[in-house]
Amino acid sequence: MLVGLLVLAGLGAMAAFRSGARGAYKVARQTQEVTRMGGNLARALGTAAVIVGVQWAVVAFTSDPRAWGVALGVPALFAGSVIARMFSVTEIVHSTKGRR
Repeated sequence: MLVGLLVLAGLGAMAAFRSGARGAYKVARQTQEVTRMGGNLARALGTAAVIVGVQWAVVAFTSDPRAWGVALGVPALFAGSVIARMFSVTEIVHSTKGRR
């Protein structure tokens, strides 16, 4: 059984060396992207929880419409600006045929 495990480990090492540096780099980049996405998701969920908590507290404990407007309006303004920026064109494309 030990010999079988050593043979399998040797085959795995040979496969790893055969894939080369490009394969290792590609796997490392994919791992970084997945980790970064998970971190962004956690930060987004945490921020959303704080915003919802503050909004709930203001709506539950006050009856002042100005406080409601601020508590509900400010996050809506930030969300609107982010969505507008997301849908805006931010890349300038240069033509190679002429200078027009």
